[in-house]
Amino acid sequence: MTAELEFAGKNVQKAVQLAAKALKIRDEDVKYEILSHGSTGIFGLAGIKKARIKVRAPEALTLSEDAVSTTKEKDGTLIEGGETRLEAHDLDDGQQIGEAVLRRIIDMISPESTITIEKNAHHLSFHIEGGQSGILIGKRGQTLEAMQLLVDKAVRRADRHKIRIQVDVEGYLAKKKAGLVRTAERLAQKVAVKGSPTSAGYLNAQDRRIVHLALKNDQKVRTQSVGEGPFRKLMIYPRRKPRTML
Repeated sequence: MTAELEFAGKNVQKAVQLAAKALKIRDEDVKYEILSHGSTGIFGLAGIKKARIKVRAPEALTLSEDAVSTTKEKDGTLIEGGETRLEAHDLDDGQQIGEAVLRRIIDMISPESTITIEKNAHHLSFHIEGGQSGILIGKRGQTLEAMQLLVDKAVRRADRHKIRIQVDVEGYLAKKKAGLVRTAERLAQKVAVKGSPTSAGYLNAQDRRIVHLALKNDQKVRTQSVGEGPFRKLMIYPRRKPRTML
């Protein structure tokens, strides 16, 4: 009597390898039926589907403890990899996916640009240099922000791991951060002198965080985000002086 199991992976080969590991047999001994070859989607973002196979195995065969610890069971399907464990090969996969997506985007705008990558722990940094850097950055960094969003979505959907992604062009992010800090300090001084609140403008979440941290230890002002969605802005308020008891 046989049991049927379904396995899923990035491609059929990965699904077969997972099945062999789970059943403690060689890859070539896995008897399977292909249910789906999977799909990489558009730019690796939309329509991603894993390859799926159905394996017939004797019921006497049990899943190895090692396989169980590195798989996640969902709706009766054993899926390649786990979500809570990030190995070196996961970063490698994320790097390949992220670089492929980023390269395709850049090639349509500035094909002469080069990409270098730094990786450590749960973090991948993609540095773009040369070519039409101004166009790649865009007005107020909007094009760069969009590229990072696309690469982040591609890596997360394909790998399911919480890898932190950062895309930068010609060191723009460091320059932008320094400018935000200078502006925040200037506005904080203005608020402290006049005693009235002021707005630091409509900023994205990352930029608001930079300003919050820059003024965190300022004893004369405090910061607060107000509004919703794209209309969310950061306000700087004067700190109220504690009342003195008479």
